[in-house]
Amino acid sequence: MTEACDVIPVPEFTPEYTPKGTLSTFNDRSLYTVGSTESTTALVCIYDIFGFHKNTFQGTDFLALNTASAPLVIMPDFFKGNPLDATRLNDIEYRSSWIAARNDVDNLAYLDSVLEFIKKTYPAVKSIGLYGFCWGAKIAITAAKNKLVTAISLIHPSRLVELDAEGIEDIPVQIIATKDESDESLQPLISKLKNVEYIRMDDMFHGFAAARGDWSVVEQKERAQEAFKLTADFFARVL
Repeated sequence: MTEACDVIPVPEFTPEYTPKGTLSTFNDRSLYTVGSTESTTALVCIYDIFGFHKNTFQGTDFLALNTASAPLVIMPDFFKGNPLDATRLNDIEYRSSWIAARNDVDNLAYLDSVLEFIKKTYPAVKSIGLYGFCWGAKIAITAAKNKLVTAISLIHPSRLVELDAEGIEDIPVQIIATKDESDESLQPLISKLKNVEYIRMDDMFHGFAAARGDWSVVEQKERAQEAFKLTADFFARVL
């Protein structure tokens, strides 16, 4: 994770928000689905380490229901209802143990099965994109080698390295970074990508568009919604 991910707290509130989509079960894990099943575009949301957080539902719904492209959005519950306990974020031993128990290989295999499920279940879907926050951004860029993935968006990402570009040099990639993801840390990866859209929101912090955001703060809400509109516009262009 980024250093910011280790220290920025998650808001100690439960957003007064009711998700607008539906929950189903696939391969013993929950899938959250929102948007039109007749959409030709499906986007898979790969959340951060705080899992099915209401803030993340809020952003997912906005992307599916309040952007011009109106994609079908699906968010799998990789953590099976056991996200990182935000109250123990500073417990290094707990956090390390929790992360070690959630193997990227297993999560990538599950994501591959979700992509196949989407193609079989939603015949209107012609192209699939992935977008991920923090932990989820690493999963997204690693999964981009899957032939079913057309493009990816990485929002306040973590764990990215230059080698992540291998095999996906020509795939459209969007990166939305905040003040906590330095340009210096991202440039080695960006330099290897041939089709990259790089956006900086240096007035925002790591996690603002996912669990760490507080939409009761006008500036955060507006910037989060702007990030989702940029994401939707990116996918509309490249998918």
